[in-house]
Amino acid sequence: MLECFKNMAESVKGFFKRDWTLSEKILVVLCCVMFGVIKGFLMSPIKRGISCGNNNGNSYVQTDDGCWNEAE
Repeated sequence: MLECFKNMAESVKGFFKRDWTLSEKILVVLCCVMFGVIKGFLMSPIKRGISCGNNNGNSYVQTDDGCWNEAE
């Protein structure tokens, strides 16, 4: 296990010592981070479905004529 981390550290050092511009290195790192985020979203379990919103009890209620319902 320790050898694996040493190999990984050497690979990272070699990556940053390559003859690339700083912008290319930043782009590669950001691509790896975004790949990890997308992979995490795809592999995570969906327990209660997917919903957009905070479900705090507020509602958008209108009557048939398009006016607001004042009771709520």
